[in-house]
Amino acid sequence: MTFQLIVSGRVQGVGYRYYVQSLADKYKIKGTVRNQSNGNVMIIAQTDYETLGQFISHLKIPQHRWMRIDNVNIEEIKLDKNYSDFRTIY
Repeated sequence: MTFQLIVSGRVQGVGYRYYVQSLADKYKIKGTVRNQSNGNVMIIAQTDYETLGQFISHLKIPQHRWMRIDNVNIEEIKLDKNYSDFRTIY
């Protein structure tokens, strides 16, 4: 299954994409993470529901005082592409 997650808060310029990458590697999630022009971070995650729940529970925990997570919006999406790994898009 493929999910699109939009994370809002203070998530740019604070190492959040690096943190997402490390979590994706830990949970063996395939997909991408990238900054959006509006200050949010978008994650495409290919995984099952159980792993997604564990992933999201960690995504919501700020790793230091400069990071703030206000909301994580999750939507299951149709995507013809199957990712072979997880990548940070710059």
